[in-house]
Amino acid sequence: MVDSSVLLTIGSVCVGFVLFVTAASGARGRWNRALVIGLFVAAVVFLTAVPLTVALTAGV
Repeated sequence: MVDSSVLLTIGSVCVGFVLFVTAASGARGRWNRALVIGLFVAAVVFLTAVPLTVALTAGV
């Protein structure tokens, strides 16, 4: 079986990728600037901070 930390990391990266693509689409579509920046920040958190935290707490 796959460990729960691996599943959490994979899920976080998938969510981060979706947020990143949505933010890029919003930037091209001239969405509200604050919304696009917020989506980019959330994408960076899901792509970096969450997997790093999971890795450090899992003892990898």
